[in-house]
Amino acid sequence: MKKEKIIKTTLGFLGFPLTLVNMYSNKKNKVNGLGNLVKINDRVIHTIDSGSDDSKYTVILDAGLSCCSIDWYYIQPQVSEFSKVISFDRAGYGWSSSVKGKYTSENVVEDLLKVLEKLNSKTPYVLVGHSFGGLNMRLFASKYPEKVAALILIDSVHENRYLSSEWDEERKNIHKKNLRLFRLGYITSSLGIPRLLNQPVGRKRLPEPYQKYINYIGYNPKTFEAVYKEFFYSEESAFQLKESKPLNKELPITVLSSNNNDVSWVEHQNILSNLTNNTVQIKTEDGHSIHLENPEIVIDTIKEVINELD
Repeated sequence: MKKEKIIKTTLGFLGFPLTLVNMYSNKKNKVNGLGNLVKINDRVIHTIDSGSDDSKYTVILDAGLSCCSIDWYYIQPQVSEFSKVISFDRAGYGWSSSVKGKYTSENVVEDLLKVLEKLNSKTPYVLVGHSFGGLNMRLFASKYPEKVAALILIDSVHENRYLSSEWDEERKNIHKKNLRLFRLGYITSSLGIPRLLNQPVGRKRLPEPYQKYINYIGYNPKTFEAVYKEFFYSEESAFQLKESKPLNKELPITVLSSNNNDVSWVEHQNILSNLTNNTVQIKTEDGHSIHLENPEIVIDTIKEVINELD
């Protein structure tokens, strides 16, 4: 990504008036985060910490690629009524600091571990991951099995989706196209081009006041860097999971699958449904963002998993 950074810096310099306008727009639209900033090393991670500290379990929510803690705007308050819940923004997303160099799922897991320790979060954890967040949560469960009570995957990606050795020609072309789009967003973000095109990182149709937050963080240059970096290193993240230790065969896992009929997606969901001897798959009629389209099924699943653990 060194070349892209040079191009981005050069464009920002050449288009300095546009850069100033974009900086002004970011400042004008600035809103504070919904939670708190937790300092780890030389930076901060934004977290939303809710629910009773007396809860036996702590539910951890990780959003998909391009999304952040705001994705859980409806689910987190509901789950907080019966459990401790923590959502967070991965590095560069939301109100979290960006990081220099590569950033992979392994980095996400280590950041999350430090955040949870800083918050004195009670174990064991019920890990909930949507899409790319599911990949991160599986890696966490593999690395720290003693801290995890259950895993809930919301239309999660399987690592094979990001392993080039598993791609057919169509998937290869889709990946190249997406990489170009993320790259373009990153190198033009300082100029405010994505803002002019109404193309923020993240959701575009959330109810207020939540869309107001996206209108700020979704156009921040560091957010475009975060999503490009996450996608750029996605194969390395996938390989980290592939090479990780198998999950405990008795770990309770619930796989919530969308109505996506793509052959490879269905195949991956079926593989996920056999991760352990205690895995249950729930097929829904919803699209990829089940937690936004049908949040009640996610809330009920979390509640049911916790009740069964007790």
